[in-house]
Amino acid sequence: MSHALIIEQNILIGKELSERLKNLGFDSFDHVWTEEDAVAIADMRKPDLVLVGDNLEAGDAIEAARRISQKHDIPILLVTSNSFHIKQRMTEGAVLEGPFAFNKIPEAFQVATEHLQQEVAR
Repeated sequence: MSHALIIEQNILIGKELSERLKNLGFDSFDHVWTEEDAVAIADMRKPDLVLVGDNLEAGDAIEAARRISQKHDIPILLVTSNSFHIKQRMTEGAVLEGPFAFNKIPEAFQVATEHLQQEVAR
């Protein structure tokens, strides 16, 4: 059983991301819209993957991902329309640049997983 945490305030994008992750074998999801909820949910139920969108209802999505990655060894996939800004702020995750094609998610997931494995090995 694989579990993903999706940090994205746009419900339609969140649903599409869930559908794509189902095709990769994920079968449970938590969707959050605030930084604090993202961190709390990740602490309560450690996900196998964290997907991070651009905007949140409250707080900062990148800061949420940073806080989660400091506590847990979890692949982080940043789904963004502003990859330059995101890459400057967070180097821990793989970035899927937008506007993006949802069919790139498997490839980006592989990059995020490999990146985490390299970090853990160091």
